[in-house]
Amino acid sequence: MWLLAVTAAGVALGAADARARATEILAALAKKPDAVRVASASIQKANDALRRADQLRASGDHKRGGMLEETALEWASASEQLDRAAQSEKQLAELQTRTTELETKVFRAQALVEQTVARRARAEEALRKLETKEVKP
Repeated sequence: MWLLAVTAAGVALGAADARARATEILAALAKKPDAVRVASASIQKANDALRRADQLRASGDHKRGGMLEETALEWASASEQLDRAAQSEKQLAELQTRTTELETKVFRAQALVEQTVARRARAEEALRKLETKEVKP
């Protein structure tokens, strides 16, 4: 009997922690417009799970209410991961753009160096021809 009471209390405390953590994650995501846009479906599911958990707890079904709070935490965590993934993809896109710009600059610089080397070679050849003409008379 004592073990059952301790287990039930542990489930209730775990559910309260799940609810608090889910609420905390959802509040943080609500402050980020991009996160709300990217993870709107999973955020809505987390909020629905919390709402249904409240209804079950109000009707006295604390076990299923706690389970729904755990579900809400899972959805909130998924939303948070979606936000992180979207941020990483955005950073990747920015890095790819910068990389392309740098590659273009390097290509242009190489072309300029090659042109300069070719001009120098032509100038040296012209100089050599002029020196040869001066020596012959």
